Amino acid sequence: MGKNGGNEDHFLNKIRLMNGAIFTLLLLASMIWMSPLFSLGVAMGGLIVLINFHLLYRILKKAFIPDRLASPKSVIIKYYLRLLGTGLILYLLIAKKMVDPLGLVLGLSVVVINLTLVGCNEMRKILFKEAG
Repeated sequence: MGKNGGNEDHFLNKIRLMNGAIFTLLLLASMIWMSPLFSLGVAMGGLIVLINFHLLYRILKKAFIPDRLASPKSVIIKYYLRLLGTGLILYLLIAKKMVDPLGLVLGLSVVVINLTLVGCNEMRKILFKEAG
């Protein structure tokens, strides 16, 4: 693996670690200050989004293996099956009132929060590098 591959793996590992840290912080805060139903929503939303993030990574990584490129059709089918499964799980959690919807949304926001923070941090590095 080349230099960029190592950097990409390091960056992805950093994102995964931060996803876990943000999920843990949100879950602990909700367990301290919010209801058990809200906390369950944060937990379920966080687990759903983290599992989805991992599955998407695996699908895309397998799709771009040199000498064994996956067909676009199979990638799209796997993507939509993952999306359908996620939709069904979310529907059941909300329809059966198993979780607080706002807690669920907060949990589902883990990756978005993390990517926003990482993006702002990378922008800061670039701006201060140019200024310095």
